[in-house]
Amino acid sequence: MIEKRIARLARWCWRLAVGLALGCASHPEPSARAPEPTGTPLPPGLALTVRVDLGSVRTELGQDLARQVLLDALWREDSGGAPSLARPLLARALAQSDVLWLGFPTIAQPEPASVLLLRGHFTSLEPTEPGARWSQDASGTATLELAGAEEGGYARIYRVPGDELLAWSPSSAQPAVERALRQRTRQRVMQPPERGAVSIAASPEPLLERYAARYPELTERFRGLRQLEAFAEPSAGAWRADLTLDFDTPEHARDASLVAERLREAIAKRSCAVGALARALTISTFERNLRVQAALLGPELDAVRNCVLGNGCCA
Repeated sequence: MIEKRIARLARWCWRLAVGLALGCASHPEPSARAPEPTGTPLPPGLALTVRVDLGSVRTELGQDLARQVLLDALWREDSGGAPSLARPLLARALAQSDVLWLGFPTIAQPEPASVLLLRGHFTSLEPTEPGARWSQDASGTATLELAGAEEGGYARIYRVPGDELLAWSPSSAQPAVERALRQRTRQRVMQPPERGAVSIAASPEPLLERYAARYPELTERFRGLRQLEAFAEPSAGAWRADLTLDFDTPEHARDASLVAERLREAIAKRSCAVGALARALTISTFERNLRVQAALLGPELDAVRNCVLGNGCCA
């Protein structure tokens, strides 16, 4: 069920973002961060990409909670992932990472495979499984095979020269991942925004195609949509999110904004957390872009937080 997987991913992003916002009250002046390098070697043709600033997660949630949230989001025993012996290796890799990226080649399957990139320092990351070892090719890229990986699960890890980047790949994505790591592709690569605690970029075609039959009028209003990007970040005890939808023409953007505004007004009448979120939204257009912004604090933030943390979704 793709809705369940997307909902799980959305809840994970929300939990990180809301948790960061809640913790930010004791950190009103976030420390400056060095700019991140651009051109992260994600493979082309992805339907959805997610970026998480692990430094922010650990600072605001604490080491233990951050580790549990991340492992639960990235690894599920029932998801057809890599064998359980590799889970401790992922935990160690996450502990040595400062940023992660997830890339989904498709979201049309019940359990879509994903590519995971980790940026950190991995010179000391060695497998403990019997017989497992890194093998290095002429380019200096080291690979580690994860024996017994099921379909869609992580089957190979790549460690690029410099030991600062790991790529976890299922078998189906290995050729594309290798070309991206070795910069042998000129195709367009969808990168999530390099800002915020959590950010995403997505191609809308799969979602529009999936829901066209069920909601034909609604999806028709968004037919000119070409890409969407979003990020979420804590700010002085509040939680802020920004969603940008890029359309073919200004007319498409204005048409979609009318629909979005009607939806916002209808949902804002509800007393549940979704109503609190809708009341915090502002919708605007500029040329080909439709922008949806949210600023949550006080009771609205508490309502959304309680829903995300499973403490009740209605006021």
